[in-house]
Amino acid sequence: MFPRPIAPGDKVAILSPAGIINPDYVDGACRRLSSRGYVPVVEPHTLGSTGSYSGTPLERLADFRAALADPEVRAVLCSRGGYGAVHLLPEFPIAEWLADPRWLIGFSDISAIHAMLNSRGIVSVHASMCKALALREADDADNRRLFSILEGSRPVYEVEPHPCNRFGEASGRLRGGNLAVIADLIATPVSPFADPESTILFIEDIAEPIYKVERIIWQLRLMGFLDQVAGIIIGQFTDYRPDRNYPDMYTMLDSALAGVTCPVTFNFPVGHVDHNLPLFSGAPATLSVTPSSATLRFI
Repeated sequence: MFPRPIAPGDKVAILSPAGIINPDYVDGACRRLSSRGYVPVVEPHTLGSTGSYSGTPLERLADFRAALADPEVRAVLCSRGGYGAVHLLPEFPIAEWLADPRWLIGFSDISAIHAMLNSRGIVSVHASMCKALALREADDADNRRLFSILEGSRPVYEVEPHPCNRFGEASGRLRGGNLAVIADLIATPVSPFADPESTILFIEDIAEPIYKVERIIWQLRLMGFLDQVAGIIIGQFTDYRPDRNYPDMYTMLDSALAGVTCPVTFNFPVGHVDHNLPLFSGAPATLSVTPSSATLRFI
């Protein structure tokens, strides 16, 4: 279920499902959205502060409900990640979202909300948030890509090969996001790992030690997920240190994925990096990994 494309004049709600956001980033994102012809709406608790969160769970949920109550709001831009989106899942207004689907935009901790929407068949947009919109140049390629897909385009991404790639073709629904966040959803009703044969999994993370990522990969192996998954996209893993066993994350992942027979592509530009391609989370896609390139196509 793709929400309808947005157009100039549509409202874009900005809210904070997790951590506290720098107001300057919200102001900058509002200017960027306005320059595109959209009407930004900053929800009441977007700039709030309750401990390390933007508000209590009830306050953060109230902002979602306010956005969904306005039929002119066609997209919901999460201001940032951090931690706290999982608090919202038990009472998340999924019925309202199903009744009139809107685009959800965000990544990192927002992967928990993507998982909720995707589990009910709603496609969402895994993409950069307020800071990137505020600080990037007006003609930044990833900003243009984000606006383009919100307005109805279906991108095709072709990236350079990586020595660790495993060749092959896959089709399925693109699911995943921040690995630490989605791993904590295993065995829940919104788990992105529930239907491996129809899943192209994409993963990224920040500030996770190599051994912790390895532990999650072994959990997926012991679950049988890696024996059945249609394809795997390894995104960017940043802000970690080499350990005594592996010089870098990709060396560990290459070893931990030994024996996996599905196509796998490494070094895909998604994650906590400047070049963070916007992706349709939950959408049907194909992945082709060849000696010359890896191509992700939304269908």
